[in-house]
Amino acid sequence: MKKILGLDLGTNSIGWAVVSTNEEEILAKIDGAGSRIIPMSQDVLDNFSGGNPIETQTANRTGYRGTRRLRERYLLRRERLHRILNVLGFLPEHYTEQIDFEKRLGQFLEEKEPKIAYKEVWNEVKNKTDFVFLFQNSFNEMLEDFKV
Repeated sequence: MKKILGLDLGTNSIGWAVVSTNEEEILAKIDGAGSRIIPMSQDVLDNFSGGNPIETQTANRTGYRGTRRLRERYLLRRERLHRILNVLGFLPEHYTEQIDFEKRLGQFLEEKEPKIAYKEVWNEVKNKTDFVFLFQNSFNEMLEDFKV
């Protein structure tokens, strides 16, 4: 006897069956079957019967899963870009110091997410970290041009 597991994965339910067949592949016996229906609330059923699109629990989960996948792909692309730019030497020094290239290849260090245009500088007078705009001279020059 050969056992076959059949699955039916729907949008609002999951069905299963285990059947046995003989040597000629003819169905001999159903060993078990069942289903799990994902419940819908009354307001969802009313919307469905009224012809409105339904927002089911599974549809919501699918949306959240899609969002997670997009975010993970974005982070993976950013990590790969960091590694490539680091190998080429194209990242600014203050930016490279905030990225882990040894253990978590290309990911920012914990509690860090540097900005390329700003650099962290320790201010001993205030006894705290300040951020310095790296392109301040160019910015001031542009403002002077606008005044003219």
